Amino acid sequence: MTSFESYSAKTTSISYPWPPEVTGIERIALSAQGDLQRILCAFFARPIVIALVYSHTLRQSSPQSPPEPLTLPNPQAVASASPTSPITQTRQVHLQCGGKIACTATSIVRITSPEVAHLFLEEKYAIGQMFRRLEKVPAFELLSVGIGPVEQKEKYQGLGNSFSSSEKTSWSALESKKQLWRKYKLVIPDFECEILEVFPSREMFMDGEGWLAGKTEQASSLPEKDYDVNFTIRLSRTSQSFILIILVACILGAAFEGVLLYSGRAINCHRA
Repeated sequence: MTSFESYSAKTTSISYPWPPEVTGIERIALSAQGDLQRILCAFFARPIVIALVYSHTLRQSSPQSPPEPLTLPNPQAVASASPTSPITQTRQVHLQCGGKIACTATSIVRITSPEVAHLFLEEKYAIGQMFRRLEKVPAFELLSVGIGPVEQKEKYQGLGNSFSSSEKTSWSALESKKQLWRKYKLVIPDFECEILEVFPSREMFMDGEGWLAGKTEQASSLPEKDYDVNFTIRLSRTSQSFILIILVACILGAAFEGVLLYSGRAINCHRA
């Protein structure tokens, strides 16, 4: 895998060509290595719940045979998972916080041992929890990062062969200029994952509580004409204030000249 993180006895370094617009807190989320749920939980200070959207499971009975749909539960198939008879699953989940979707993760998972298959397919451990349950640190490769709509090649390359047409069409609901996304791999023995994650709005990283409450969406949804009207009103008030100041200055000047004339002193004249 491509080196993303390196370390020595006293130094840790992360090397990746980040888009220049990406902020520090966004880089933390994009660098998560199987623990995004924990990071988002710490960021929002609220529980993060995994909600399954769909899953499609396939099994190869031999290296030469094509993958076939696998209906679960199927203890016999789970017990026979191996490098020569792998089980793969394409799945999509929502990481939810406070009733809002903080991230949509679409994954393809390859399983090659009965123990891992049992935990993932029967006990229903999520991907992030699998690494903690097995007490293994995954090898991590960050494949791509982007802002805005997910690039077409990233949507389906490696992931899309198992998508139905309706699921591919549903990608349009995720498309937004405000979103942030990444594609990466996580690998431990007998468990390999390729994952595409989409964060629906970068505003969640700027104001987490406001985003959860919908305040940032309300502010960003104001029509441009409202901003134009407000700007015009501010300009009008500024102009009115300036004119009022000039008018008061003229009145004071005229009053001062009147006082001088009334007292018999010449204006702008010097006595001999």
